Amino acid sequence: MIIDCHVHTNPAPGSKEELIKQLDTAGIDRMILLSYHPASFYRRDSSDGEIFAKPIAPADSLFQVMEWAAFSKRIIPFFWIDPLEEDAFDQVDKAVAAGIAGFKVICNRHFPGDEKPMQVWERISKANKPILFHSGILYGNGPWSQFNRPVGFEPLFEIPHLRFAMAHVSWPWCDECLAVYGYWQNRRNRMATTAEMFIDTTPGTPHIYRREVFSKIYSIGYDIENNLIFGTDCSTNYSSGYAKEILLMDEDALDNAKASPSQREKYFCKNVMRFLNG
Repeated sequence: MIIDCHVHTNPAPGSKEELIKQLDTAGIDRMILLSYHPASFYRRDSSDGEIFAKPIAPADSLFQVMEWAAFSKRIIPFFWIDPLEEDAFDQVDKAVAAGIAGFKVICNRHFPGDEKPMQVWERISKANKPILFHSGILYGNGPWSQFNRPVGFEPLFEIPHLRFAMAHVSWPWCDECLAVYGYWQNRRNRMATTAEMFIDTTPGTPHIYRREVFSKIYSIGYDIENNLIFGTDCSTNYSSGYAKEILLMDEDALDNAKASPSQREKYFCKNVMRFLNG
């Protein structure tokens, strides 16, 4: 089984039937669908035109992603939350009550360890839901990448039983991402944290670096193979051709790293199931 952990809701979402058809063509069994972006991500660029379409209300975003999930059990719904919104706690509670499987966050105007966001992460953790974070360079209309360096996520180790994933192997700070993982593993081994860190390999990383980072992952001496998850960064207008490209690129990187069949099964399926269910 292959689970794509990183699929966005497109401004023009497209056909649910076509999405399932594209999953079948790509050989993807299930996918995590991230709800539409919060209001803080709306911006207009004078050269490129409208980059992100106007946001919709959080309640409508939640309804939309749950509607997609109701269409097929192959679609796993995540709610994209901005922890700085005044009703963020209420948004968490309503999403959990609606049956959301987890949460999506991109820190574009705060650090992961800031006071209010940390309170939101704690509320999510108490609901036993995971968080998928963007990590690494962030193409935006301002100095957003500063909020997404891997070391900035270290405060999350203080939240009891929090499960969180850092996407894109924190490109271009891949080595820093692996070092943060090593620090988390050291703390876990000393029973100094009950939080759990995952790494989402969604590109991110260009092909020329992907072989290198997979080689490091499987030879660094940490147990990253147990917390590594696969994603594409596709959208509801799913491209089976692009997904196949990512799969081929990853199979090549896994071959180069001499990953075993067991390690591949963890990467493509088992690890993300544990990320979802604890």
